[in-house]
Amino acid sequence: MKKLIYTSVLAVGLSLSSCSEFLDVNSDPNNIQAVQVSQLLPSVTVNVGYMGASDLFRYASLLVQQFSGQGPNTGFATFKEYERYNINNSDVNNQWVRIFSTTLSDTELMIEQATKEGSPHYAGVGKILKAYVYQILVDAWGDVPYTEAVKHSANFYPKFDDDEAIYKDLIRLIDDGIKDVGATTSAMSPNVNTTIYAGGTWAASQAQWVKFANTLKLRIFLHYSAKDPAYTKEQITALINSGAKFMESPSDNFQMGFLTESQRQNPLYSMENGQFKNQFFPNRFIVNLMNSKADPRRASYFVPFPYTANTATATYKGASALDPDPSAAYSRNYRYIYGTPSAVNQSLISADGSLRDGAITYGGNGPARLLTFAEYNFIRAEAALMYGAAGSAQSFFEAGIRASMTDAGVAAADVATYLTANGTLTGTQTQMLEQIINEKYVANHAVLMEPWTDYRRTGYPALTPLKTPFAIYDEVPHVLFYAQTEISNNPNVVQKTSMLDRVFWDTRR
Repeated sequence: MKKLIYTSVLAVGLSLSSCSEFLDVNSDPNNIQAVQVSQLLPSVTVNVGYMGASDLFRYASLLVQQFSGQGPNTGFATFKEYERYNINNSDVNNQWVRIFSTTLSDTELMIEQATKEGSPHYAGVGKILKAYVYQILVDAWGDVPYTEAVKHSANFYPKFDDDEAIYKDLIRLIDDGIKDVGATTSAMSPNVNTTIYAGGTWAASQAQWVKFANTLKLRIFLHYSAKDPAYTKEQITALINSGAKFMESPSDNFQMGFLTESQRQNPLYSMENGQFKNQFFPNRFIVNLMNSKADPRRASYFVPFPYTANTATATYKGASALDPDPSAAYSRNYRYIYGTPSAVNQSLISADGSLRDGAITYGGNGPARLLTFAEYNFIRAEAALMYGAAGSAQSFFEAGIRASMTDAGVAAADVATYLTANGTLTGTQTQMLEQIINEKYVANHAVLMEPWTDYRRTGYPALTPLKTPFAIYDEVPHVLFYAQTEISNNPNVVQKTSMLDRVFWDTRR
């Protein structure tokens, strides 16, 4: 008897359940035999959203020095361990299992059922989402189960496919998804019953899924840049010249919103509001990078330290695992990640200007940002600069900054001031690439995985890796270990030798 796996849908007020495996024994009216694709899709999108703001997000953001685990809650030093590159096979168990047994399992079931029932619009959305999840999986782990994955009782021990072969097939999968969402007829269309790209009409949602799918292809092609720049140039040029539609504004951001209700909040905020209080701070690298440019996004990203309500005089301080003593005397993450803030409880401001627990509470409704319009513009800027793709690198660079500022709620006058000082590409091609990636790094703060990926393929921003014996390695890790659950149960997996192993596209030395 196959097991039933249920996933609670925790967003947009939906109270649905989905099964990723079903009984195939004699019919029993008390057992679920089928589930509607309209119920499966919100399960998939919710789980994609949670993936974008939970374990993988934390690992990558700590490795690439956007966050720090240097807090005073020494009983829970988990994030400090991650920051010093100590992420082991047991740490990734929950994320690995959830992705395969729930997210991909429900996605595969939705694609199969929608195809059978004549709902290609649902099948197409499922294929696009599957491609996104696998792009993240490859970037985190390299070789992973693909062709034999989520076959349920048909194959409990899937083989691990070559990561480059998976990447190549993702383009086919995305193209199939675009074709399906463009079908002229479909029994059902997913502009409702989804927590991503919901719309009043299918035409509106369809356009956003297509723009996201094409933008995802650009991201995938760009990832080849260090390994095969000729392939990157050829594929990006062909895609742009094909007339494909890409993201056009921040309203096209591929992201999932959370709610202010308990159990439906951004998981990063829920985590910090639970047992890991005072353990997750902005890293001093990103804070200092933004300080050096008087970046107005700081007022959205971070709480000032020492605390002041006057943003005109505010200063910001980031943390690092290298700091000698655990402390709360740092800036904290703010509304860009956590959502709507409360008024500050003045009695909970310490004498040194640091905030104690509860000084500011949040709605927890900050979105999981997965791929944004700002990132699209920085992709186009790099493609124009390095590979001669259509358009002006300068124009796309500036548009990327503007889009990020819009997401952060920066006033128009402050945007103009920042662009005057920092919005012009100058110097050699290499220096201009560094400018692009540095701005992309700031814009992609809180975007799942991509800052880590950019660092691995370009070497920017110019991080100073932690060193042994304090850290586990002398350089920023390149890959995650496979989950212990997979090692224990699947004879086809061979564990990484270390976190310095590399994904196929990661060839920069």
